[in-house]
Amino acid sequence: MSRRRILIIAHRGASAVAPEGTRAAIREAARAGARMVELDVQMTRDGRLVVFHDERLERTTNGAGRVREARFRALARLDAGSWFHPRFAGERILLVSQALRLAPARLRINLELKRTTRRAALLRRLVRVIRRARAGRRVLCSSFDPALLRPLRSQRVALALLCREEPDRSLRQAIQLRCAAWHPLHTLATAARITRAHAAGLRVHAWTVDEPARARRLARRGVDGLFTNDPRRIRRGLGGRG
Repeated sequence: MSRRRILIIAHRGASAVAPEGTRAAIREAARAGARMVELDVQMTRDGRLVVFHDERLERTTNGAGRVREARFRALARLDAGSWFHPRFAGERILLVSQALRLAPARLRINLELKRTTRRAALLRRLVRVIRRARAGRRVLCSSFDPALLRPLRSQRVALALLCREEPDRSLRQAIQLRCAAWHPLHTLATAARITRAHAAGLRVHAWTVDEPARARRLARRGVDGLFTNDPRRIRRGLGGRG
């Protein structure tokens, strides 16, 4: 087997051991040896970019309602850690700008842009935040929505198209968008599709893989990276390849 290294991407941070998307999850991802951290991006009612996955607040905070309908001042007061474990009480929802500053310099950041009806506003603010943080070389922007990625082609930001269905169509779109990477659900990352992506100059990062045996199978197929909630476990499971 080739000894090619596999990029370990901490899904929402090290979300198996810390509350997803928080300062603690980013810190634990770095400690676990991940080389990239994946964080979800949404825009609040008052135009602030925050790190948050769900449309609604209930699952992972002590708040209620839709993220897009809340002002950041209200979100900043919420507890985003106690739901996971009492020792994380007081963890807060992060601004994207805060997350970029918190992540160690060696840790690349995959910002997943959630679907929105306010595309233009989100993209303007995103480009501004990345430039202010001087993080352009560290950031990979991904989305399930090609229309969110297309305007970023002129901004010198690396792009990746996410895929959970219609993989052949998705891969064609990723090639047409001149993406740096294609991010399929792990069951869609076949050897043939990986070969096709590589031939077009795309890396393949499969999601979400928490079982070492599955990680090794995907490594043999030729994936370049793996999203995982437990980067330490997958890194150990891959041995010297992680």
